[in-house]
Amino acid sequence: MLEHILNLKDYTPTELFFFVGGCSLWVVVYVIYIRNLARLKFAEAPLFGTCANFGWEFTWGMLCKTDMGLLLQWCYRIWFLLDLYIFSRVVRFGKDQVQTAAVRRYYVPIMLATAVAWAVGVYCMVKSGLDTPIGATSAYLNNLALSVTYLLVMLRRESVAGYSLTVAFFKMIGTGMNTVFMNIHAAYAHNYFLHFISILTTSIDCLYIYALWRRMRVPNVALGVEAAT
Repeated sequence: MLEHILNLKDYTPTELFFFVGGCSLWVVVYVIYIRNLARLKFAEAPLFGTCANFGWEFTWGMLCKTDMGLLLQWCYRIWFLLDLYIFSRVVRFGKDQVQTAAVRRYYVPIMLATAVAWAVGVYCMVKSGLDTPIGATSAYLNNLALSVTYLLVMLRRESVAGYSLTVAFFKMIGTGMNTVFMNIHAAYAHNYFLHFISILTTSIDCLYIYALWRRMRVPNVALGVEAAT
């Protein structure tokens, strides 16, 4: 019964600590981000990264099954349920990130099409045997897209009012704990691509925190709101 909830046969308690702990911190990230979206009416999350994230969570939360047990399956599903609200709010408040007039005209259909395309791509990746049993490879491709676009969009803005260092820290720690798992799990010992992409994503998250902290040292008044906590 316990192994149905949490797979202790293929994963050690230490490995589960890092992976389950990291996944749980991502739930915290979503809750804080939802609070900030409701309070500030401002989408700090980048559009492309948000679409990729939503597509991955739909595929692995609703269509595919992790071998780590029911606890992690429901963690993926909770991510997706929380991201339903996040995605809808980013679609509503994130249009200011788009500079091209032609893209702005078809903004909503492009966002939906991007999320669907990513979900289909992840599903094809799983069915082709290119992903791990917990969706780690596709997850880090998604996470890398989110981390890179988070950094680029933040650096492009005139103001970082509305951005949250708290979200950035929890995101980095959650991803970092998952990265430790990817690099100590015996089954991934020779998955050098996963090692590389996990470390790269965590490193970019650290760079993002530093860059955001540096920018927050300058007063941000363009949006008329204080920086989120």
